[in-house]
Amino acid sequence: MSLIASPLVNLHPLQMPARHVRFSTVNEIYSLPPPLLLSPAASSSASSLGPLTPPPLPHIGFAVPAPQMSKKPSSNPSGMNRTAHNLLALSTSPILRYDVAQHPSTISTHHPGVASSAFLEPAVFPPQATITLVTPHLPWSIPVSALNGSYVTVGDMLLTLHRALQMNSTTAEFNMLRTEKLMRRVSRAYTQRYERLRGQRGYAEEKRGGIKRVDFLMGYTSFQGIAPTADPSVWRLTIS
Repeated sequence: MSLIASPLVNLHPLQMPARHVRFSTVNEIYSLPPPLLLSPAASSSASSLGPLTPPPLPHIGFAVPAPQMSKKPSSNPSGMNRTAHNLLALSTSPILRYDVAQHPSTISTHHPGVASSAFLEPAVFPPQATITLVTPHLPWSIPVSALNGSYVTVGDMLLTLHRALQMNSTTAEFNMLRTEKLMRRVSRAYTQRYERLRGQRGYAEEKRGGIKRVDFLMGYTSFQGIAPTADPSVWRLTIS
């Protein structure tokens, strides 16, 4: 299975003081593996993550609907409140340990007994054929469709999130940052991303690829989970 990023137009690199910002001018194809496999996390401390500390990005804060409050059964005709799968549910100590800057195959867990088959289960309940992820950390929403044609699975959501964040950024998107300070922070995140691979395979490719959407997270890449909003099809993504 291949997921193809949308085509990019030819762009001239933006120059900022003491730094050149690079944007890719080619299409990127991301090949994703079959069902995800979990590996045990090195640490089992449930408190190691600490409190949620999302990056301060009010300048491009997406208009995220407020989380939907739980309803009493009598006010919910279906008898079901909307909830996320426990692997995806918002938590200060999520079951999945996932750095969204990395491929989902790097996911680990500090909970024993999590089976790979769980990634084929519905991402949200009641199950939905499509959902949309929103976060104030990004100026875009991320649509997620069911690859099985029936309902969005846990794996669908994680793989789609990966694909969306790995897409190359455009000049127009970069300009949405508006201030030089924020542009520098995104540029720094890009530099740090490829510098981590210095001396390793893939270093030159990452550097040449230019700024990606994941760089807009400015280094805050720990997946904390999703929660329902007032809109039945929209789910709020939290990172820290």
